[in-house]
Amino acid sequence: MRLLTLLTLTMWSNTALANDTGTFTFLGLNQCAPFEGVLYDPLANASILMKTQSAKSACDIRLKYELGIQSTEYELKLENLTIRHDSLAQEYTTTLESLKRENNSLSEALRKQSKKNPALWVVLGVASGMAISYGAYKVFDE
Repeated sequence: MRLLTLLTLTMWSNTALANDTGTFTFLGLNQCAPFEGVLYDPLANASILMKTQSAKSACDIRLKYELGIQSTEYELKLENLTIRHDSLAQEYTTTLESLKRENNSLSEALRKQSKKNPALWVVLGVASGMAISYGAYKVFDE
């Protein structure tokens, strides 16, 4: 907000100085001016010009300072976000690798527990199914 105000004042003061140039003339001692106005001696004119240039220089320095602060804050925020992104990416990679290792170990444990004779399990399943069916038939047939 301060930067916006500073820029607005700078632009306003520059346009005010540039648009209203007025008229001037150099007069000798005891000469009449060809127009109505204020007459400054060379020392007063130099003082006015010096103050104008000094104010412009101060404004430029302040503007450069404020823009530097803003740039540094932006770079700090950007660096913090980059660090956060990198840490989250590393966390994701670590979690993914951990889950892959867990999956592989569980698959290996399951393979070790399963029996090597699937034909035996099929025969036992068919035989037990027939026995249960025959037993149910005898019980409920009475």
